[in-house]
Amino acid sequence: LANRTKTEFMARMSHELRTPLNAILGFTQILQRDTPRTLVPEQKRELEHVLHAGHHLLSLIDDLLDLSRVEAGTLRLQFTDVDAAAVVRDAMGQIAAQAEALGVHVALDAPDAPLPPALADRTRLRQVVLNLLSNAVKYNRPGGSVGLRLSAEAGRLRLAVRDTGCGLSPAQIEQLFQPFNRLGREASDVQGTGIGLVITRSLVELMNGRLDVSSQP
Repeated sequence: LANRTKTEFMARMSHELRTPLNAILGFTQILQRDTPRTLVPEQKRELEHVLHAGHHLLSLIDDLLDLSRVEAGTLRLQFTDVDAAAVVRDAMGQIAAQAEALGVHVALDAPDAPLPPALADRTRLRQVVLNLLSNAVKYNRPGGSVGLRLSAEAGRLRLAVRDTGCGLSPAQIEQLFQPFNRLGREASDVQGTGIGLVITRSLVELMNGRLDVSSQP
């Protein structure tokens, strides 16, 4: 009952928060579009900061709502046959600009022959891949790389994501799936909430999968 009440509260609050936030984002985009010639460089940078912070807050609201639904057991999935390779390529396209800005090379290794479809919720599978890929890019190093490998093993699909970031110690791996624990990265300039991986693992398990991690500093 407590979890259900919390989920209902989060759903109402997320709606109340989204309404003014969408107005802020909308008017910021209008200012960027309609006044580019009258803005000085400093004002343009300030608008970019407003837009970036607004999108980050919107993402945080969505993550908190997902987390509350997972904890309450009220998150519903729509299972269909999904082309996992297409989902991965879609996520790569979404992250391409961020990877290019950070100088990180992203590559996919997948068989030439079509893989069997995955029984999954396409939207949530895309969310999983996008989160793993986003983390691999933003916690990487300039000039680093991210490699994705998609394969079929014993009737199951396996996606491996490997990056050249600073890595994790055994103690950090033990705390990796604790909500709001960013493992010391909160002192860096990389934005995050510390709940993305918690949601990602829960989504994978709800789709009858498993999320494993192997890393070293």
